[in-house]
Amino acid sequence: MSNLHSLLTSSGLSEKEAQVYLAGIELGEASIQRLAEQADLKRPTVYDIVASLEKKGVFSMVTKKKKRYFLAEDPENVLALLKARQHAFLEALPELKLLFQTGGKKPRVRFYEGVEGLKAMYWDTLESKGVVLAYGAITEMWEAVSQEFIKDYVRERVKRKIFMRGIVPATHDSQEYARRDKQEMRHLLLVSAAKFVFQNEINIYNDKVAIFSFPEKIGVIIESQKIAETQRAIFELAWLGALQAT
Repeated sequence: MSNLHSLLTSSGLSEKEAQVYLAGIELGEASIQRLAEQADLKRPTVYDIVASLEKKGVFSMVTKKKKRYFLAEDPENVLALLKARQHAFLEALPELKLLFQTGGKKPRVRFYEGVEGLKAMYWDTLESKGVVLAYGAITEMWEAVSQEFIKDYVRERVKRKIFMRGIVPATHDSQEYARRDKQEMRHLLLVSAAKFVFQNEINIYNDKVAIFSFPEKIGVIIESQKIAETQRAIFELAWLGALQAT
């Protein structure tokens, strides 16, 4: 019996549910009092357990001469319960694997619209705990969110001592911007504007990748350690190439 009890608890029944189910199988139709005696449990406890077993489909009630009797269902129902638990686990498996692969942290994606949305994305980069890596287009950035805003943003970034490394096309605006690199805690590499046309910007910081689309004035921040790590590697590869080209 102890072996059967262990198998039932492994199938999804609690310790006391297994006791009552085994008592029901042995007795057949029985009153709550008889079930309580056979399972060595108190009557109020058995009432609650029987109700739980009925919900699980492994116990049922019959009424005879105005008296209620309870009956354990076929053990096949316990097998069905086990299969249902397995099915529920299989449905959750893809999400569980995703959580496992991301170190328990599910990737998050946030969308932003309009000028204020783009500004909010820039302010989010100020939470960076290290260097911000960026691909950008200076003229398009200024046209989307204004030079005044960028001045305020840079001032706050410097105040928080957050350094930035960036790759931008060499234009008149970006050359002027790069001249202030030292005082604005930044290192920009200028690449051929003819070969590399940027209209958007990508910032990589913490476990986040922020993608700004200046023409559409929309953006997205993806929070994922794996994605951020990959984007950092791609940036470093591009940085090496840009250094060799300059």
